[in-house]
Amino acid sequence: MPIAAVPHYMGKDFSSASPGMRFGMYLSIWTNRTDQEHEVQDRANQRSREGQEVASMLQRDGMDAVIQALTLQRRRPLPSLWQKNDFASRRAWEGICKLSAEDAKILQSLLARQQAAFTCQGTTGFSLRATTVAPFTTGLGNEHPLENGFAFLWPYGLPYLPGSGVKGVVRRTAEELAEGIWGDTCGWSHDPVSSIEHGTGADTTRIALSAIDVLFGREPQGKDSPAVRGVLTFWDVIPQIAGNSLMVEIMTPHQTHYYQQRTDRQSGGSTSPHDSGQPNPISFLTIPPGSTFVFHVICDAERLKRIAPSLFQEENGTARWQNLLHTAFIHAFSWVGFGAKTAVGYGAMKISTPESPSTNQQKNLDIHQIQETTEQWPQAYLKYDPGSQKITATFEGRQATFLGQIHEFWQQLGEERTIRIKKKKSLGNIPIIVRKQGNYIEIIGINDTSC
Repeated sequence: MPIAAVPHYMGKDFSSASPGMRFGMYLSIWTNRTDQEHEVQDRANQRSREGQEVASMLQRDGMDAVIQALTLQRRRPLPSLWQKNDFASRRAWEGICKLSAEDAKILQSLLARQQAAFTCQGTTGFSLRATTVAPFTTGLGNEHPLENGFAFLWPYGLPYLPGSGVKGVVRRTAEELAEGIWGDTCGWSHDPVSSIEHGTGADTTRIALSAIDVLFGREPQGKDSPAVRGVLTFWDVIPQIAGNSLMVEIMTPHQTHYYQQRTDRQSGGSTSPHDSGQPNPISFLTIPPGSTFVFHVICDAERLKRIAPSLFQEENGTARWQNLLHTAFIHAFSWVGFGAKTAVGYGAMKISTPESPSTNQQKNLDIHQIQETTEQWPQAYLKYDPGSQKITATFEGRQATFLGQIHEFWQQLGEERTIRIKKKKSLGNIPIIVRKQGNYIEIIGINDTSC
């Protein structure tokens, strides 16, 4: 029986391991000595000329000599030690797909923790729930002995959609809408909505920013053109998998002769691309249709108000940036898709209830409520970032952030200490009050009436 490339003391039963570990480290497809001996015995028992020769050699020279000879022969060579076993590779998929009850519980817990963190954010957020209407796959480009890889979230070893991938799809969708490729622009445009200064002194220039630049970031246009960070942060998406099982799909490329410029009888002696080439079935992992994806996006609201206040203005009770993001997601669900193989329909989704975008304050999440408490930090160490106007405090290894109006914080801190922290970018031994909810800690204010 083929084995996994792990030490003997780890055993051979990996049924309780995560799908990522079973797909990676614990993949039992490698030939060992026992497999070779069974193969030799099978060949020796065959009623053929080869069988008689193997049986005679086995009786005369022993098992080691037979294995060495058979692994070196050209016709039907015996698999070498640690060589991939083709039969085991085809059977391996059966042991990879199923999620255990513990795997499903971890996926639910990760999503619940993510949603709890979303509700605790002091900045405005955007959340959208969608259901896949086609198989979803990602990470096919990762190297793997079974040809195609898959993206797993480590250390959990469970499927996920990276936030960077979500941002890329939504940004590209916004750009296509703004260019009018799909007719209705849905409010997106490349027209400037803001500008920022770049450089100092006589070299100061102003850089125009569109809504796409402000929300997703501006990419450098040239050597002297600066990049600008976007105000949106896209979180990784933790899918809730339908049926608690992954699914195996098969692609059948049949133009290998064209890609490798190889002429043989099966390709008709031609290297041109045509549909008569020899198909090569390749299996790969997918998440089945009907699975749920919850997208979370966090906005740096204070920065957005400062550089592009028009995007923060409300339209029909919702901030304009949220409406724009909602239209981009809806369009991407139907026409662009998420993950890999989107050109052939993979990664298509449909929005789940509610239909409208929701903020972290409005969303009624069906998760456990986290109790909110306040604490006093008598000797906190404050740090001030002038660029982002951000105040952070550390005390006994914990960190908290101030999310209110910065001028209100200066008023509580007092004139003298405000001057010092602005000059030195830090200040020690400051008594503060913080609000704690789960792992989230926020600075409420200064706990010092003397200032």
